[in-house]
Amino acid sequence: MNLRWAQLMKHEPVVEDDLEAEEEQGEEKLQEEEEEAEEKEEAYMRSLEDTVRLNYFPKLVAHYVSPLLVPDTSRGSPDVSSLVEHAQLQELDETGRLTVTAHSLAAHFTTLEPAALDRAASKIESDCRLWLSRLFRFKDSVPVYHEKRYEGLAKIGQLALYTKYPKYATEGFEALYSRPPVIYISAAAPPGLGQYMCQQLGLPLSCACTVPCNTMFGASSKMDVALLEKLIEDDIASAKTPVLLVAYAGTPIVGHVDNLNRLQEISKANNIWLHVEGNNLATLTMFSVPTSVESALSGDSVTLDLSRWLGVPSLPYITLFKDSEQALTEAAGLTTVDARLQLKCLPLWMCLQSLGHEGMVNRVKASSDLAKVLFEQLDKLSTIKQISREKKKPDREVRNVKDLISKAISALLVFEIVTPTVVFKYAEDSTAPGAVVAPYSSIKIEDSNHEKDAVYFDALNTWLAEALQASNPRVPIDLVEVDKEGVCIRYSPLETAQVRGTTKEDVEQFIESLKSNLSVLNATTVQRKKFRSIVSSHSNLRLVDLDSWAGLGAVSYIPDVHCDKEGDLTDKVKMEINNLNSELVHKLKAQDTAFSTGMFREHCIVLNNSELVHKLKAQDTAFSTGQSQDGIVCVRFGLVTSDTDVEELVSLVYGTGKEVEESSKFLETMSEVIRKGIEEANKELEKENTEKLMHEGVLRQVPVVSSLLNWFSPTKEQIKGRTFNLTS
Repeated sequence: MNLRWAQLMKHEPVVEDDLEAEEEQGEEKLQEEEEEAEEKEEAYMRSLEDTVRLNYFPKLVAHYVSPLLVPDTSRGSPDVSSLVEHAQLQELDETGRLTVTAHSLAAHFTTLEPAALDRAASKIESDCRLWLSRLFRFKDSVPVYHEKRYEGLAKIGQLALYTKYPKYATEGFEALYSRPPVIYISAAAPPGLGQYMCQQLGLPLSCACTVPCNTMFGASSKMDVALLEKLIEDDIASAKTPVLLVAYAGTPIVGHVDNLNRLQEISKANNIWLHVEGNNLATLTMFSVPTSVESALSGDSVTLDLSRWLGVPSLPYITLFKDSEQALTEAAGLTTVDARLQLKCLPLWMCLQSLGHEGMVNRVKASSDLAKVLFEQLDKLSTIKQISREKKKPDREVRNVKDLISKAISALLVFEIVTPTVVFKYAEDSTAPGAVVAPYSSIKIEDSNHEKDAVYFDALNTWLAEALQASNPRVPIDLVEVDKEGVCIRYSPLETAQVRGTTKEDVEQFIESLKSNLSVLNATTVQRKKFRSIVSSHSNLRLVDLDSWAGLGAVSYIPDVHCDKEGDLTDKVKMEINNLNSELVHKLKAQDTAFSTGMFREHCIVLNNSELVHKLKAQDTAFSTGQSQDGIVCVRFGLVTSDTDVEELVSLVYGTGKEVEESSKFLETMSEVIRKGIEEANKELEKENTEKLMHEGVLRQVPVVSSLLNWFSPTKEQIKGRTFNLTS
């Protein structure tokens, strides 16, 4: 088109060949632009698919999903780096992709004709029911699928009420009024579970009874069976009706298994519904079921979390319960004839077919083996206390053939595997001479020093967990608070190994990292007592209690002038020294913007410790600024190694503190000289004002008269700046 316009402007004849050439060029250019646009679109869609990792989804889905995962897409297509940064979805294996696809397939199934839909849904549900009952050895059980964690338990509670109170379906709460129901829940359960159950069942909070855990026999989170029996007896005597008992085969934090055999006996004797939860239920799928967990098979219901145990996303929670009257189960919402609701188990159905029995067992066994490897290595570390492993009773001495045969039979009958939950903490070396094993873990803490040790070791365990997590991301750990033990480190491969793809090599690397960090902690705890004794030998250094600081400790440098009267400083002295120190701290900040200091009551010590920290930080990064509970600025000593000379560190702090103090004394001397000069100048000004008053007379000092007098007889102009106030 441009060629034709040029020819017309020059009044040249338009040649037909030129027009054709121009049109061809325009078409080629347009085609190139279209191809370039298509290439950009394809590249963008490929980046979406690769980043979001939904290769089996249509491109349109990826196009709609991207705004949910990547912010600020309204300005245009996000670049690949932005997508990679924000859209970190889990990479799925074949079973995971199949399960996710099954959710779409379940929605698609709802478009079938009612007869075909009912036939398919019934087949899927019956297959899942048969496979689950065989897989977990829970015979004659019925599964209920739910999305919320404790939704199945709430329905089980409803079924227990219908079973215990025949008139509950017609009379409602009036049937419960004469003999209120009681639900017994272990103290190891998550907080708020009792309240949740009461809200779901429409019961008062008094119907939930928390059963304490027994800490006398090596397990800190196992239900106290003797106390449970007493509670049941007291409730029956008080005209209450025990209805439901919630026990654990693997408590949520520590992983201990309740005495399920005794709990089953108590439940049968008092006609109580026994419900069991916990990660150890996954071991029911193994070829050899642990004896402690096998008793769960005699319970009335269990809740399973296959999605977490198998590492397959979006599987529903499953609650298996012993088959009961159909009318009661339907009233409790445990069974349904709606084909659309029955399709909830389609992802599970496809997952079970994909993995098979052997595949599921292998995944559970692989997670248990990782815990076993970690337990074996922790046994070799003297400063690691294992919380999740229960103490074994000492074997009875074999005195005759009968005892030998009895021991052999017990070994054959009792099969135990390592619990899939590992909980441990760093503690004082129990093998060291004179060491006290975890003094703060006793039932009653009386000594305040033990309480300080507890806080200190909690800080060390927090630091250890952060260091391990940073260096071993494929072995995810959690910090948990265990009753009577404090802060502990928890690793549950059954919950994370299949999702993260953790291998035995990852656990071995985790152990090596743990050993290297333990060497630092061991050196620090050993040198800590020496550090305290060295600091106490210096009159200018004062120990500061920072129990929550994971390091050697903390000290404050006290100048010689204030060593004896540290707490008896007058307000005037505090204010004067604080003004001087504030100016000096301002200059220090101008030199190093990363340095800052806090304030405290004894202002005279602020600068000394702040400047001391500033100088030490220039020499060694192990020093940092801290504050005590009363706000006193202090120098914190970090973690040390075995070859660190603690005495040299303390001497360095003391010597640098002396230098700062001498510098402060020089400034104090200069300020004293200036102060005396100003005071003399003030005295001269006061003397001059007195002489002026005597010379000019008193009338000039009266407000009204002075104005009239000054009008008749003006005074001489005064020199500016003749007055000075020292307190200004």
